[in-house]
Order: sequence, then C-alpha cells, then structure tokens
Amino acid sequence: MSIVSKSVQILRMAAAFLLLPLLASSCQWVTDDYDDETADVSNATQYINITISVSASESPVTRAPLGGEEGDGREKGIDTRENLVEGVTLIFYQDAPNTTAGINATAANAAATTIDHAVYYTVSRDDDHAYAHPTRHTGEVFYTTGDQELTEPLSSENDYHLLVVANADLTQGSDRIIPGTTTLAQVRDMTYSAVYSGTGKGTEATKFVMTSEEDCILDFNYSTYNKALNRRTFQLDCIHMERMAARIDYCTEGADSYDTNLGGYKYPVGTNGGYFVVTKVTPFNLYDGSEYVFKRVRNNWTDVTPAISWLGDETTTNYVVDPNTANKDNNHSFTYLSPVAQNMDNGYTQSMSSAQNQNKENVIICYTRENTLKPASPLKKYATGLAFEIKYYVTADATPVTRVYYHYLRHQGEMSSGSYQAYLWADLSDETTCGTTPMNYGIVRNNIYRVTVNSFTPLEGVLKITIEEKHWRHVDNPTIYI
Repeated sequence: MSIVSKSVQILRMAAAFLLLPLLASSCQWVTDDYDDETADVSNATQYINITISVSASESPVTRAPLGGEEGDGREKGIDTRENLVEGVTLIFYQDAPNTTAGINATAANAAATTIDHAVYYTVSRDDDHAYAHPTRHTGEVFYTTGDQELTEPLSSENDYHLLVVANADLTQGSDRIIPGTTTLAQVRDMTYSAVYSGTGKGTEATKFVMTSEEDCILDFNYSTYNKALNRRTFQLDCIHMERMAARIDYCTEGADSYDTNLGGYKYPVGTNGGYFVVTKVTPFNLYDGSEYVFKRVRNNWTDVTPAISWLGDETTTNYVVDPNTANKDNNHSFTYLSPVAQNMDNGYTQSMSSAQNQNKENVIICYTRENTLKPASPLKKYATGLAFEIKYYVTADATPVTRVYYHYLRHQGEMSSGSYQAYLWADLSDETTCGTTPMNYGIVRNNIYRVTVNSFTPLEGVLKITIEEKHWRHVDNPTIYI
C-alpha cells in the first residue's frame, strides 16, 4: 500500500472515531472497508445486506397525557407469533433533484419520483450478531437478508432512500410496485387490509405485516469491497419496524384470584363478603377497513389542507390518521367487526372460563387494525372498546346480578394516571363525540392497549377500569371503574 493510501486510511480511521457518537444514534450504520484504496469498484458485482429490528426493548418513557411515540414503555413481542418474519420487501427510490425530503417530498415531487427498485428477500434470525450494532438493545429481535446480489445494480453516484415492508411481498399481485412506473406518491397512498394472518381473535394471529419506522438513507459512497470476489456490499443495519396491527389485552392483576367454579376473575367488594366476577370480555368496533402501509399523521383537524407527513412522530398536535378518519361522522358508515351492541355475546367474546384464559396475569383479547377518530366522530359509532360482563354477588351466597359495562379505549387520555369510568348500555349516548383532542381515543399501530379493572361501586353501579397503553409499545389506559 502506498504512503498516500496509508495516510488516507489513517485519516479515515480518525474521522470514524470522531463520528462514532453520531453513528451510534443512526440507523444507517455502514462501513468503508476497501482492500485496496485504488481499487476500481465501478464494475464490481453489487450485493446488499439488510438487518431489521422487529421488536423493542422496554423503557420507562410514558405517553399519557402528553402523547408521543414511546407509549408507556416498550414491550417485547411474543417470539412464537408476534416477532416472526419470513421475508421483506425493499423499496428503493431517490430524492427529486436538489431535495432531501425523502418520503415527505412535496406532492409534485412525490408524483414525479418513480421507484427505482423493489425486491423481496426471505430473511433469517440474526441472533449471532444481535448486539453488534450501537443502536441495538436488549430485548430486540433481529432478522437479516444476508448478502443478496442486486440483479439491477444501483448507481453509486446518488443516495437512495429505503422503505421496508416485512411479511408482505409487494412485488407481486395486481397492486404490486413496478420499478420505473410506480411513483413515490402511490407508495405513500398504498393501503393493506391483511395486516396479519388468522382471525385476530384471542391469540389467533401470526405473520404480522410490519413497516419501516423511519425513512432510511443508503449512502452508497460507503460500502465494503471484497477484492478477491470483486464484490461490493452495501449494508444497512438495524432498521426498526412497526407492526401495522395493535393488540388489546385484559390485565387481571387487580383480581383477588381466578375462581374456577365462578368461571372468571374475582374482585372483592365492600366489607360484607361481597364480590364481583369478570366472566366475559368482548371487543367492539374493531375497524375492518384498509390501513395505510406507511404511518400517516396530520398536524390538525381544522385546516382544509392540513400538513401531512409520513412516518412522522406522533405528538399532542400530530394526529395519526387511517384512510377513513376524515369521514368518521354521522354522514358516513364503515364496516366494523363486532359492532357495539347491547348484547355483546358474539364471535369475538372471550370467555374467562375457557382453558386458555384461566389463571393468567394478562389475557390477549384480540388484534386489530388502526382506528383513529376526528373531533366530530361519534364514539358509540366508531370508537373501539371493550365490554365487560360481570356477575355481582352482594354476599357470598347471594344470587348474582349480571351487568355489562362498556369502555372506549384511550390512546392518550386526559390523565397521566388514575381511572376512567365504564358505562352501562343505557349510559352510552349516540351524541358523545371524540372532542377537541381526538387522539384521546383510538387505535394506533404497534400498540398494546391493556385494560385493568380497578374497582366496583355497587350502590352507584360504577365500574372503574384502568386502561394501559404500551408501545409494543404498550398504551397505558388508566383504570376503569364499574
């Protein structure tokens, strides 16, 4: 190696050490590791190696009441179902000339920008190198494409943006992405309805479709080069993914015990030996429409042409929207699974007497798509929630009184802690709307909505239930009361 080349290498190493703190916070961790500084790699065979992160470690960050991306701490998905990835669609595109907006390009630029490449690769678990990257954390699960040859080489003169969709091959079918034809605008507007395989009832869901959490950039000025094989490998490590589905749970930690004879979770009431038993839990108003493939947010609900962003952070003034959010009012109707009804004993009901729901700290009720509301949206018509069937025993040997209480799930809520009241059917008004802060209610992708029953006031007939929200990401919906 020449003295000049050796000096260049030393300068590169020094620069790398200076930039390490920046690299540690970036998802775009690539290396420049040429065997020969003077090598001509223009004719090298191109390969790509992508690693994705499909679940997240826990953190103490809270969501309510300020909103935000982290929920009430992250929670690792279930490896046997929720974390499984079979393959990924990689979508490459470039910015319009003299712009760097990526997926948030202007409408005109997005319409003029065509997708350069769209490829689908199967993946394998990346356990051996699970913590090699600075941004990887304990609890995350990783998959890698391995080195894959690019049959259509990418130009090394330009930076490429990369979007990833897991467990869905978007290069096939009538709505497939066609390189050179499909535009960035069309990709931004893509919708998908089969966000998991299975019914979504209880644990009957797997192969969750996941999408990029952010728009990643591939800087092709940096790569690894194998001189012996004349192979240039572009690498992007640690692409964080979000499931398009959300999960709804019933947390039983407030119960005294599980009572097999009573068929449910038993809670004490008062000092006379009374108690109530949660025997059934039914989700209602599960949205059954399509969902945007890539998360979309808008900055308000008053402007005729609001600011829209894709893969944007959720804040107290950035609202997540689904394809029908703007039309969720009394003038429209959309299909909902298990619509809210006075008789909630239906196909989505989870009986606490079933073997899979007994003696659990947490019962998975269902999986569902995004369902977000606007200020004028009637809650009874559109808001997703849970109905709890309880049997109340005034004394241990009394004949039980059966009641059903309803609670609309909270996404942010008005309180950082505390409880919300659940309601009897007669108390559910057709006129109650979402209100001025629509993100108080709703379902957003990659969140776990966890509901805990807090207390029951028999004289008032009030059920108090705590709603939690975790950003699978677990959404702490504070307690509800009956």
